Amino acid sequence: MSSRPDEAPDAPPRRVGRPRGRTSQGAASRDGIIDAAATVFARLGYDRARMADIVEASGLSKGSVYFHFDSKEALAVAVLAARHERWVTDVRVALDSVEPGEPRLRALLPAVLALHDGDPDAWVISRLTWALADQDETRAFAASLTRRWIDVVAEVVRDAAAGRQGVDAEAVATVVVGGFDGLKTTAAVLHSDDPAAAHDALVAAGRVWERMVFDLVLGAQGD
Repeated sequence: MSSRPDEAPDAPPRRVGRPRGRTSQGAASRDGIIDAAATVFARLGYDRARMADIVEASGLSKGSVYFHFDSKEALAVAVLAARHERWVTDVRVALDSVEPGEPRLRALLPAVLALHDGDPDAWVISRLTWALADQDETRAFAASLTRRWIDVVAEVVRDAAAGRQGVDAEAVATVVVGGFDGLKTTAAVLHSDDPAAAHDALVAAGRVWERMVFDLVLGAQGD
């Protein structure tokens, strides 16, 4: 069974650091390494990125980086876990401030777009998820992160569609999550040299995607 929206995703198959006995300075170093790795993965992609690139971006010694993370794969897992945890929490906080049902469904796109306004990593994290999904050791972990987003959206859809027959909340949520990732990829490819234009394209396409979801969920009628 997949993780529920309010639970942490499945444990990664490999360690991603040294969780016991960490000092506040050690935790800050670890977080800084994760941020540096996210920047490098965004710039070079997972396949081209090297541990040497991440060490350089972190500003720490090679020994310090390897103390916390023994491989690029472990760092990628840590980046995904940290970013997904932050974003799911932010979206849930935003949605929890809105009345359940149709209002919360209408608040979904603005909440997700707010992530992309505030964190450039949101543009590339799906590609990193796909990269880890291609590897046997990390496939289940990557899938658990996508499943968590589907669970969050399915909960919103289920509340909005209450009393309407013919709405499969999980199927709709799968389309919503997959569709939005597709829109991000398309906008990024079309405007690879202009982040502002890519964002504008995502917002415009997102509004169309949003209306399609509303028609599907709110327009459903009982048999």
